Amino acid sequence: MSSNTPDKASRASFTAEDYYVGVDLGQKRDHSVVAVILKKNGQITLVHMKRFALGTEYQAVIEYMKLVGERFQSVRAFYIDQTGVGEAFPENARRAGVKNVKGIELSLPRKSDVMTHMKQVMEQKRLHIPRDRELIIEMNAEIAKLTEAGKTKFSHRSGTHDDRLWALALAVYGSRHEIPSYHPFATFGHISKHPWDRPKIVYPLAGTTNPIKQ
Repeated sequence: MSSNTPDKASRASFTAEDYYVGVDLGQKRDHSVVAVILKKNGQITLVHMKRFALGTEYQAVIEYMKLVGERFQSVRAFYIDQTGVGEAFPENARRAGVKNVKGIELSLPRKSDVMTHMKQVMEQKRLHIPRDRELIIEMNAEIAKLTEAGKTKFSHRSGTHDDRLWALALAVYGSRHEIPSYHPFATFGHISKHPWDRPKIVYPLAGTTNPIKQ
């Protein structure tokens, strides 16, 4: 799934929908990930996810974002985690022609907003994801703990990553109409037991060559 690109042949049937994209940036220790969701009639479906090799330059990520914008022509927003990179990446993406770009600083309160919103969407059975083993592992490995100051701090278990999880969470957050109220919870890993619907998903991705060299 992550090694493919949006399929040109499928573009025509995917132009009248609302798409939202989450971008989690990394380079040396963490991967950059681009996640694309489709929102239709209140239901949210993950339709594409791309994880880049470690060390991939940010310009390559921007070029991929441009490709996503061209293939999924009704992208309403690109939500980018600009924590650690500042406004430079979102601004460079805009200059490159990527539309509807929004940079977001993932402070502890904002992380709580982002993750709590996705948790609520899942509890409402409105989030549909594929049987992506690595994504499920990341979901189960994510831990949320309350600090002494009463804030929630997210982390992942040693030897695991959470890049896919945050890219998906940013995309889901970007599709919201309003920010939900936050209610602390101890851990995030229990979502693996949530009986989310898993319909057969036909991805508009197959049959193309990845333009980003791994």
